[in-house]
Amino acid sequence: MKRPRADHKEVAHALRQHPGVWLPVGDYRNSISADDIARRIRTGYPLGNADGSTPYLPAGAYESRTELVDDGTRVHARYIGGAA
Repeated sequence: MKRPRADHKEVAHALRQHPGVWLPVGDYRNSISADDIARRIRTGYPLGNADGSTPYLPAGAYESRTELVDDGTRVHARYIGGAA
């Protein structure tokens, strides 16, 4: 079953609207992919999309964590602030 792609721009916007609140980013088939996305969110590192961008800036403005779910690993994040 194909998973829907996470809309990271939409997620980052929602996180900024609710500072300090953990929200789901997306579910990933394996923990390696989820851990990589979680790291990229925390560090503001590009997400690997064609334009090399990320909405999770500035670096350190977001925290992330992973959780095992029935069919993979879920990434959660929260906005903790930072200078734009």
